[in-house]
Amino acid sequence: MKKFSKVLALGLAATMLGGVFVGCSQEPAAQAEEKPAAEKPAEEKTGEEKPAEEAEKPVTLRVVSQFGGTDPNAVTFENHIKKFQEDNPNVTIENESATADETWKSNVLTDFAAGNEPDVLQFFTDVNSKTLVEQNKVVSIEEIRSEYPDYASNINPAAMDSAKCYDGKQYAVPTHGYYEGIFCNKDLFEANGIELPTDWAKLEAAITGFAEKGITPIAAALGHIPHYWIEHLILAEGGVQDHSNRDVAAVKETWVNGLSYFKKFNDMGAFPADAATTQHELVQAQFIDKQAAMFVDGSWAVGAMTDPDNTVILPIPSTGNGKNDGTQIISGFSSGFYITRKAWDDPAKRDAAVKFVQAMTTTEVIGELVTVAGGGAPAADVGELSGLSPLGACGAAMAGKASAVDGAIDGWLAKPAWEYLLGKVAGIAAGSEDPAAVVDEVIALNTAQ
Repeated sequence: MKKFSKVLALGLAATMLGGVFVGCSQEPAAQAEEKPAAEKPAEEKTGEEKPAEEAEKPVTLRVVSQFGGTDPNAVTFENHIKKFQEDNPNVTIENESATADETWKSNVLTDFAAGNEPDVLQFFTDVNSKTLVEQNKVVSIEEIRSEYPDYASNINPAAMDSAKCYDGKQYAVPTHGYYEGIFCNKDLFEANGIELPTDWAKLEAAITGFAEKGITPIAAALGHIPHYWIEHLILAEGGVQDHSNRDVAAVKETWVNGLSYFKKFNDMGAFPADAATTQHELVQAQFIDKQAAMFVDGSWAVGAMTDPDNTVILPIPSTGNGKNDGTQIISGFSSGFYITRKAWDDPAKRDAAVKFVQAMTTTEVIGELVTVAGGGAPAADVGELSGLSPLGACGAAMAGKASAVDGAIDGWLAKPAWEYLLGKVAGIAAGSEDPAAVVDEVIALNTAQ
């Protein structure tokens, strides 16, 4: 899965991407500006040199990351861990990475609360990191650079700025960011004489057209993971200016109007008949199998698409009230590598932890992570990447052309408010829940935190 300065920072990062890739329309993206020489390190270092006798002491680092389980980069990460251990034979890495689902997030936070935190952690920089920062469990980039001035020096400043935590400070070193949009089975559109949803009228026409032909217009699991449609409908209605406003009461009308489209779309036949009870993985498979025309998700889903030549990803169009020019997207650098206070304060582990994070975040490794994931926004200037599918290049171009970006709502909305909202979407679509009343309760729950 914020507020600008962040928009400006991510805009700069997106501009960089725009110069690298060619979009779905095959029109050249905007040329990226040359990064000032002062921002380009002469070489990437993995930490300051230490006395030989200290460097040779055996040390074990416990590492927890999102590069595990079903993540496409699980093998890539493990391979780089093996290389790091070969280059640093005195260091043993205990890799406890897993898929970053809600259970994983909860387990990470529980370990920190119990004093069982790892030495290096790849974790979110949004509201989920608040307790780690408040309890001084992770070390700031500023503090690390006071001893290791080249730490993360290859990371683009815009990416670093986007990965700031809630207190405005930098703690995590990002590798690659994400973008979200509407995946479309282009061949289904062409075969049925329906135009791609490049504006709101065409989106509604596509819903109607596919519903009439017995093809599911939008693959969505409203009772399981409606996350992406929530933020996209709010973005379509209010643009980044309202989407990024954390005072929900101040933009209540935008939220109510945006969420109201769940019922309108449902009444138009947009969603599967079992949208309230089905699972996200099942509707994704429905889209991949060409049984649905559209599917909203993020760059992490690019690699799962089995027909990248006939699949494109587009930004949500504007509903037409002038707040969104149709190129604004959900995007950001929402996770990165932390060094914990526990490791930093241990003389035997500090240098090894710094070297490990540096090794996992070199420009070369970042480029590989982005390529293996099938796309995304690299946190360093990786140049032109080879090996991306047409869909991956399409997504990168979309990010590069974005006029404004904002991160996901669940990155800042209080957890009780977010969970309440998730549980009401299916009811809003069915007409049994009033969007205005739901938003009022979201405001109350968010304010109470």
